[in-house]
Amino acid sequence: MRKPTRERQAHGVIKLRDIMTTPVLKLSPTEPASDALALMRDEHVRHAPVVEGSEILGIVSDRDLGGPHGGLARKSRTVKELMQRDLVLGAPDMSAADAAVVMRERRVGCLPVVDAGRLLGIVTRSDLLAALAHLRRAKSRPPAERGAAEIPRPPLVVSPNRDKWP
Repeated sequence: MRKPTRERQAHGVIKLRDIMTTPVLKLSPTEPASDALALMRDEHVRHAPVVEGSEILGIVSDRDLGGPHGGLARKSRTVKELMQRDLVLGAPDMSAADAAVVMRERRVGCLPVVDAGRLLGIVTRSDLLAALAHLRRAKSRPPAERGAAEIPRPPLVVSPNRDKWP
């Protein structure tokens, strides 16, 4: 994931092109499911588009492939048999906020980012959370960095029972 640019941070609008993961691990529909899961583990990804030529056929997650203990779900099956065909796609100019809403409403863990039918990258929930954390850190910089003179502090509260403490 790329860090959001300062210009976009200042305006609070992050686009998918700023946070998408590239390059994307692509799987073939004829790939054995067990091989696909091993490859996904090796690459440390949980979602992968299923591509034939330049066409995106579907998306598969480690859960679709049965996870670490789903050997029977994968046995003698291909990625095409286990992939999700109902694709939810994002565009490079889509805002991260809009992507989060779509992902939540459609209950998907990722959005392949596509422009003119070409797969550019992928955005996952983890990418969205990392972008949110990055914005939060930028906004919570120490006041000296933001130009403020002094850190406001809450008033000191002293317990009326302080003499009774051991």
